[in-house]
Amino acid sequence: MAEAQFTTGCGREVFLERLDIRTSTLGILEGSAETIRAEVLQRIPDEVSSGYGQTGLLLHEPPPGPLPAFTYFMQLHSYVPLKPDADCSSMVAVWFDDALPADLPGELAAQVRRITWEEHAVDGVY
Repeated sequence: MAEAQFTTGCGREVFLERLDIRTSTLGILEGSAETIRAEVLQRIPDEVSSGYGQTGLLLHEPPPGPLPAFTYFMQLHSYVPLKPDADCSSMVAVWFDDALPADLPGELAAQVRRITWEEHAVDGVY
């Protein structure tokens, strides 16, 4: 099976390891739009840490107001580490949208181009 390969805006080659799309308010039953938004955004770092392991995080916060309908979690891997004593680097990019994309590969490529890898990824060891 071919790997999904993308290039960041700074020219780094990265590979898609995992993509999760879910409703933004999953698990929240009630509350004001402001309260729900705050709770969802507050939970994301812990969710990424527990669900994806030790990895970097880039959270693209949604515009002010109620959360968009969907939250995207895209786990990316690079075979090139940030520092020479590591084997690789990785991160999870998180963003929100009100619709599912008609062109998912194009949407993922656009999101990857927005990434400055060196600011958000962390090194790992195999």
